[in-house]
Amino acid sequence: MNILGIAIICLILSFMLVGGGIGAFKGFTRVRSWGVEFILTGLLAIPIDRLITSKLKGSAAIPAGFVSIVVAIIFIGLFMFLFWLFRKLLDRAIEKRKQKSYYSKYFENEQNTVKILGALAANDMKEYKKLTKHKPRQSGGVFSILNRVFGGVVLAIKGIVIAGILSAALLVVIDFTELAQEGGSMYALLGKTYANGSWLFFKKYLFDFLIIGILMACIKAGYSSGVSSSVWSVVVIGLVIGAGALAIHFAFGVKSFVTAAEALNEHLSGKLSSITGLLEQMKINPVVISKAIIALGLFVLMLVPVILIAKFVPEFIDIARGGKIFKTVDGVLGAIALTLTVLVVLLIVGVVVNSLQELEFMEVFNAYFVKSGLATYFYDYNLLAQFGLKLNLAQYLQ
Repeated sequence: MNILGIAIICLILSFMLVGGGIGAFKGFTRVRSWGVEFILTGLLAIPIDRLITSKLKGSAAIPAGFVSIVVAIIFIGLFMFLFWLFRKLLDRAIEKRKQKSYYSKYFENEQNTVKILGALAANDMKEYKKLTKHKPRQSGGVFSILNRVFGGVVLAIKGIVIAGILSAALLVVIDFTELAQEGGSMYALLGKTYANGSWLFFKKYLFDFLIIGILMACIKAGYSSGVSSSVWSVVVIGLVIGAGALAIHFAFGVKSFVTAAEALNEHLSGKLSSITGLLEQMKINPVVISKAIIALGLFVLMLVPVILIAKFVPEFIDIARGGKIFKTVDGVLGAIALTLTVLVVLLIVGVVVNSLQELEFMEVFNAYFVKSGLATYFYDYNLLAQFGLKLNLAQYLQ
């Protein structure tokens, strides 16, 4: 094993131990479980997707790419829901167990409270400190133990996933530089790593897991922000553009503002005399500059109410999202909208990159998609390309 392999193993073990310790301390109900969801989605979605799409080969009724993407999204949503539900149930079980623990010691707790109040009334601080030193604890019982165990396992796996992502990114970058290939300057040091069976196995699925990670991030981010926030962002951009268009219309098209621009031009004519010749060469009417100044002033004035609206409306949206039904519907729509947007972007990027795949320098990149089951539909078998959207950028680089 070379130094890179040892470094990767040490990194993974370090992240796993640190994550496990933090998870055990915080408990499952207080940590995020996306690492486990990510791994489970990849381990189940990729083979099941291949099994389904293998049955669709030769069928033009349902493109296999759509099936692959839908299968991945279903598993992501399923595991997100199951872990959310498990977290809620475990949290509720812990709270109920604590309440039971409290009421089972209710009489003892009440007696202790009476003693504390008595010590305070008598100003006996020594007795007060003695009584309050050991506060009665509400135990979550076996559920608290399970919470710690699951928290440690979940965060340990997240640590492994994060370390694995960092390691994979490093290996891919080195691979793309071709420094570790035969004849490269790092071949003697890293050549065996890239010929190792483990790397050759994981290499086939790296971009599949990348797509799953992107989809998971879109669903989580879209659900958290909601479609209302996204729509409002578009509305604010539209208001800014509208304010600019309206300012230009007033300054250049409304008679009273045009008259004001002419008056301003007369006032500035003396100050602009030094650049009059330059303006004539550029065929710019000095009045246009005055109109532009007025347009800019109007735009700044119109931005004031836009900024106020942009600041306060999101607060009302947050209040509305306080309702469970609205928040759920808004979150689901937000997840759908963001995921669809990113999918379209990925497909368009795939069309552009796919148009270059015949070039020699793309050979290393192409090798990652030979056995790909999901990412291939964004590259080799791009869904948009199958519907006729194709580019031929390679001809300009040859």
